[in-house]
Amino acid sequence: MKKTLLCVLIGVVAGCSTVSNPFVHMAPDFSDLPVDAMRQTALEIEQAVADGNRTPAIADREGIVVNDQTVLQTIRTRAARSTLINILRDTGYVCEKKNGLLYILGGKEYDKSRNRRQRDRDAYLVMSENEDRWRLYEGLAKTSNLSSRSVSAIQEIFFNARVQCLPEGQKYESADGQCVVKGAE
Repeated sequence: MKKTLLCVLIGVVAGCSTVSNPFVHMAPDFSDLPVDAMRQTALEIEQAVADGNRTPAIADREGIVVNDQTVLQTIRTRAARSTLINILRDTGYVCEKKNGLLYILGGKEYDKSRNRRQRDRDAYLVMSENEDRWRLYEGLAKTSNLSSRSVSAIQEIFFNARVQCLPEGQKYESADGQCVVKGAE
């Protein structure tokens, strides 16, 4: 009985990583956000990350504060990881979601193509990337004195910037919620 209960508990905990957080999908609130400045900042950050530039010179603008230790460290960490993320995205088993996070598209094909060690490494890589993205979104909101309601808008803006920087052939979530390949849509 204890083993069964333990197995069920592990299954529930493991399954929680795929269950969406309802607060992540709140409607974006752009009311106190300088949208154009955030779009420009997001594009510069995502381009620096895509280029692997660990020390980009991104200026603060219109109340959006980038030059904060937490934000800069997060950009450095994501830039250092960008080659590994691109290699993983090139496999076709991950998708950039509209909520600004990266997801593994699991399934039998994925399981067959990757051994357990590779799948564990993929999961760790995606979890680390998503943690840094959250740190960036929340850090920008905090340092720029924006309300916590604007985090969902920041997520959306960064998703759009990231899609612009994605190489052809990598997957992202379309407006209708499907994972599509950039360049094949």
